[in-house]
Amino acid sequence: MRNDRERLLDMIEMCDLLMRHASNPDALATDPVIQAAAQRWIEVLGEAASHVSDATTAAHPEVPWREMVGTRIILAHAYFHIDQDIIGQVVSRDVPAIRDMLNAIAELLEEPA
Repeated sequence: MRNDRERLLDMIEMCDLLMRHASNPDALATDPVIQAAAQRWIEVLGEAASHVSDATTAAHPEVPWREMVGTRIILAHAYFHIDQDIIGQVVSRDVPAIRDMLNAIAELLEEPA
């Protein structure tokens, strides 16, 4: 079973992928492969967030845990109503700040022995 630190590292990896491959608004608006990848990475981010322990989420209310989980649910279940402009806003506005918060928390958590 994955621990919180491992889940946070998974989430950081998804943020890195989004920032590296989906941060160009023109490419995100026109390339269906980038769109699909960005949606999938956001889904994984939300899925991992849903499995972070209550203790960690309560200790770090500055992280938008519920919003990440909610976004994952919307992407997974309302796939036919996805607005690429919103995906672009998430990538450009939210992901870098979330990545910084997750990294700070991961550094606080001990690496398993």
